[in-house]
Amino acid sequence: MPGPVGRVRGLPGECTIRTFVTTIAIGALISILTFVAAVALWVDQAVVQEVAFLESATEVLEMDTSQEALAERVMDEAIESVPLLALVRGAGERAIVVILDSGAFDPAIDNLVVAGHRHVMSQAGGPFVADLSDVRDVLVDPIARISPDLAERIPVDAFSDVVMLEEEAVPSIGGAAGWATAVSVVAAAAAVFLAVAGVMLSTRRALALVIVGLAVLIAGGGVVLWSLAGESLAPTAVDDSISRVLVENGYAVFSRSLTAGGAWLIVGGFVVAAAGLVGVLIGVARSTTASQTS
Repeated sequence: MPGPVGRVRGLPGECTIRTFVTTIAIGALISILTFVAAVALWVDQAVVQEVAFLESATEVLEMDTSQEALAERVMDEAIESVPLLALVRGAGERAIVVILDSGAFDPAIDNLVVAGHRHVMSQAGGPFVADLSDVRDVLVDPIARISPDLAERIPVDAFSDVVMLEEEAVPSIGGAAGWATAVSVVAAAAAVFLAVAGVMLSTRRALALVIVGLAVLIAGGGVVLWSLAGESLAPTAVDDSISRVLVENGYAVFSRSLTAGGAWLIVGGFVVAAAGLVGVLIGVARSTTASQTS
C-alpha cells in the first residue's frame, strides 16, 4: 500500500520530502564550506606563511629541471651582453648547472626565495626580477673556464636585473593574505556547526551522519580534482618556456599539501559516512525485528 503523500519510503521511519530536501541542502552547504575552508587554509599555510613558502620554493629551485631553466636564464642575460657567448651556450649552461648543484649558489637561492615571497605577497604585479649581482663571479666563473676572453666582456651589472618569472607566471595573492586565515576559520567553523547541529537535531541521526560524511567526502574529492586540474592547466597559461618550467615545478611542490589535505577529507568523510551507514542498517534491522515480533 503506498505511503502518505509527501513522504519517502525506503528510509528508516520514513521522512517527509521537505525534511529530506532540507537535509540534502545542508549537506551541500557543508560540502561547499569544507571545500572553501580547505583551499583557504592551504593558501594561508603553504603560500602566505613565509617559512613554509621558503621551504617549498627552495625545493623547487633545487630540482634538476629548475636548475637547467635558471642556467638557461643566466646564459640569456650573458648573451644579451656579449652575443658571441651564444657559440658556447650549451657548454655554459651545463657548467652553470654544475655550479648550482654544488651549493655555491645556495646563499643566492635563499635571497631569491625571500625576494620571491615578497613579490608574490605584494600587489604590485609585474614580472619577478632578481638582482644576482652578488653572485656574478660565481655565475661567470664556469663561462670563464670555457672562454676567458668572452667572460671578461660581460659587464659588471649584467645580472642586476634578471627576469626570473614573466608577469603571467607570477601569482598575485597579496590581497588574499589578509583574509585567507579568517576565511578558513569561519568556513571550517560554519561547516562543523552545521554538521553537528544537523546530526543532533535530526530525528534520523544515522542518516544525517551519512549525509555529513558524504558531504565531506565530496568536498575532499573537489579539492583533489581542483589541485590536479591546476597542476595541468597552470603551465599552459605561461608563454615563456623558462617560466613555464618553474611554474610547473612550483605548482607540483606547492599543491602537494593541498592534494594531501583533500585526500584526508575523503578518508574522513568515508569513515563518517560508513559509521552512519552502520547506524542506518542497525535501525533497519531493529525495525524489521520489531515488526516481525509484533
